Amino acid sequence: ASFVDSVRLFVRGGAGGAGVAAFQKRKGKPRGRPNGGRGGRGGDVVLVADGAVGSLLRYDRKPHWKAGDGEHGGGELRNGRKGDDVELPVPLGTLVRDEDGILIADLVDQGQRLVVAEGGRGGRGNASFVTPHRKAPSFCEQGEYGEDRTLHLELQLVADAALIGYPNAGKSTLIAGVSAATPKIADYPFTTLVPHLGVVSIDGREFVLADIPGLVQGAAAGKGLGHEFLR
Repeated sequence: ASFVDSVRLFVRGGAGGAGVAAFQKRKGKPRGRPNGGRGGRGGDVVLVADGAVGSLLRYDRKPHWKAGDGEHGGGELRNGRKGDDVELPVPLGTLVRDEDGILIADLVDQGQRLVVAEGGRGGRGNASFVTPHRKAPSFCEQGEYGEDRTLHLELQLVADAALIGYPNAGKSTLIAGVSAATPKIADYPFTTLVPHLGVVSIDGREFVLADIPGLVQGAAAGKGLGHEFLR
């Protein structure tokens, strides 16, 4: 049995920190040489292929992710610290598409990294604007906003066997009894909305069992979970 796990992901790089307009203070010269530092760059959002991750469920529950902002610059040529990157582990074989459905990457190798939202550039301090004709600039730059993107992640999951049947037939109860899977179990139809995988051990062998949401007659025409699940 195979099926597609698909989620929509909203990512944003961190904003760059602002530069600062500062001057060296010396006795008798309250406004000396410009020494304002620049702001730190914003952090990036990075997808990391990880064989220990089995599904995209965490991103279905939390689709919005943002990297850290860069720190502002300071006087005495102090530059702001770069914002923290956000690393998002995804299963091996995850397909990454942009908002238009164009394939960006296929993350198949352990540790493979993909920057999906870059942080904004930090603003320059007034020390960066000194020229032979402008010896005491009193201005600086703001930091830039980070990249803002919408992505679609897809993962084809494969199981050795699948439980199929009408809603409320006991499929979730069975997989919970024979494996460590913990599907939602209740006394109303369509309790299971997404497939669940469980590893079953028997006679020294293991196989992967899938709990498939219940299908009703007419699902191909949109009844029950309908087209969205059959995709």
